Amino acid sequence: METCFSSTIRTLSAVEYIRPLRGGSQPHLLRADDDHFYVVKFQNNPQHRRILANELFATRLAHAIGLPVPESVILDISAELIQSTPGLSQYRGQPTEPCPAGLHFGSRLPTTDPRCPIYDYLPDPGLELIANLRDFWGMLAFDQWTCNCDRRQVIFCREHPCRPLRVYMIDQGFCFNANYWNFPDSPLRGIYDRAIVYAGMSGIGSFSPWLERIEGISIYQLSEAASRIPPEWYEHNTAELTLLVSQLDRRRLRLRSQLSALMAKLGLIMQIAGAAQGKATGEHKMLMPAAIPYPANFPDPTHRPLSGIRL
Repeated sequence: METCFSSTIRTLSAVEYIRPLRGGSQPHLLRADDDHFYVVKFQNNPQHRRILANELFATRLAHAIGLPVPESVILDISAELIQSTPGLSQYRGQPTEPCPAGLHFGSRLPTTDPRCPIYDYLPDPGLELIANLRDFWGMLAFDQWTCNCDRRQVIFCREHPCRPLRVYMIDQGFCFNANYWNFPDSPLRGIYDRAIVYAGMSGIGSFSPWLERIEGISIYQLSEAASRIPPEWYEHNTAELTLLVSQLDRRRLRLRSQLSALMAKLGLIMQIAGAAQGKATGEHKMLMPAAIPYPANFPDPTHRPLSGIRL
């Protein structure tokens, strides 16, 4: 089955700072010179600079097998913008550390209108209305292949105001076991904390067509995708990057048996996802965005029905 890799990764320039966002990588929202908004992760984020490499590489792989991921770009941020924007910093205690000028990872907001609400939580009746809910099944296969050591992170929004809500898979930074670039496998890797999204799964056929697309990826395609990562995002360690590509190539050939074993434990996974749901619901109620001043042309997320953007 054909797997389609995009031919280019765009490099854009940041032109306007919007605001900080929630999340362990301390991302910020910026506008680029294509007039779109991007969630940006920085080289000096508190998790690790390889998080940027993982985001770009894994997002490109997910897009290639037909999963709904926002466009990823390389965002060039100038020293002038950083010097004129005190908020462009990473918190590592006092004082904060300014974000460095240079190339950083950007994930485009997947809506044409920045005033459209973006949700990171929906109740079960809302999830049943998501147009592409079964993409959770494909993302589970992807997260098992790439050993995503975080729970599955998503957002829900409309591309255009009159279109149905869709889910977008975000936050690939902990694929490949974060900065360690190894694969301590577990059936619970990448599980979303809402059991309803896995309702109806039965057997290895539930992972079609994504499994066949993963199996059809060549090592040449993996190598080409990895070659687009800025070397400073992985400390110029080409030997470890080459090893990562080689491991992914071997893993795709045994993914089918790995997923078959996973399906044998689907009941346990559904139980764990359901148990996590109550905890996650409480977290989302607590994580309302703080009151931060915004430009006049950008909506205050505290006016959104739910908790807003999180990466």
